Amino acid sequence: MSSNLSEPPYSYSPFPKDIPRGLIIALIIACLLMGLASLRNGTGLQGWLNVIENWLLMLIIFPTATAVVALPFKYRDPTFELKLAYYLGMFVALLFTLAKLRYWR
Repeated sequence: MSSNLSEPPYSYSPFPKDIPRGLIIALIIACLLMGLASLRNGTGLQGWLNVIENWLLMLIIFPTATAVVALPFKYRDPTFELKLAYYLGMFVALLFTLAKLRYWR
């Protein structure tokens, strides 16, 4: 019974194996920068509350809702990665925010 001490028994990576890391990092940075766009709608603390609200929507709420809706796929196919559904939700939130900023004045 030999074990390799350099590797942990279970290693977790937040990045899906099928998508390049740079693409995921670029998506997260784009969401963070897009959230800063709501600073123009409020002054002082209200502007920063708008930014935090957008960050919560883009980085947590939309992606989590998408991953929860995708849970039956994980149940049916154990090889399905919920990380992919989470990042899909983040991309959908980015597109939603782009559309919202286009018409939101």
